[in-house]
Amino acid sequence: MIENMLEDKKSIVQSASDPFGLGHIDFSIRVPEKSEMFDATEAKLYIDGCDYPESADDLLLALEIQSLFGYDEIRSMSILDTMCGPGRLGRELLTLGADQVVFHDGHQTMLENAKEKASHVTHPRQKIATVLSPVENITLPDNSFDLVVCHNSTHQLSNLEKLRIAMKEFLRVATPGGHIVIADYQRATSPDYLRALEERLQYTKPEIVPLLIPTFKAAFSKDEFADILLSMPGIKSWTVTDAQAPNGLSLDMINAVNADPIKGHFMDYSSISLRAVVEKR
Repeated sequence: MIENMLEDKKSIVQSASDPFGLGHIDFSIRVPEKSEMFDATEAKLYIDGCDYPESADDLLLALEIQSLFGYDEIRSMSILDTMCGPGRLGRELLTLGADQVVFHDGHQTMLENAKEKASHVTHPRQKIATVLSPVENITLPDNSFDLVVCHNSTHQLSNLEKLRIAMKEFLRVATPGGHIVIADYQRATSPDYLRALEERLQYTKPEIVPLLIPTFKAAFSKDEFADILLSMPGIKSWTVTDAQAPNGLSLDMINAVNADPIKGHFMDYSSISLRAVVEKR
């Protein structure tokens, strides 16, 4: 009886020290998502859950991109928001003054939402459009966009070859001298990564945690991104790094971050996320 009680107590302590079971996950092995594509019901659920007015997630990334390229440059760029989902990133870039944003996705429901919401933030001089196609065959001409952005979507690709094909397409539609910015979660095994991931999950809605952990298991590592970029022709320069929080947020931006009920969004700027920035030759 006493031995059983001690064993039960040991289990409770282990659970308290590893509340999300991360210690039992081998993040060195990638486990793909169950599907690359949402069905219509899943797309609607994703939009309802992620495209809420208080979300600061894509706002922070848009500010990061603006800091990377400059305020005036963003305003003059033609931008492709690829695998855009609800289209929040493209919408935030329009709010920052981008001249043209094209939303690309493989699901019509996502594109309808992206276009409808973007129409509420655009001025007459700004242009928006949508393109429905699989990412491995984006139906757009070569050399069309100064900037190609992709936020939290590459982890949905089923394997490294699909990632390679997607990167090749992003590079194809970018103009010579244009850039590609990939922002996504990453998969790693370091203690810092596991600590950051556990903290992020502590600030995630409980009902979302079972959905978010498979995302991290499906994410590509920095090394996997680097290997693909090393082997790809037509690239002038590239970097793959951990995400870093944007500096110099205004009071309005800080208030927007604080208003986001998902406090974990700011924690995405850590070793749990990566940035791949590519310049086309």
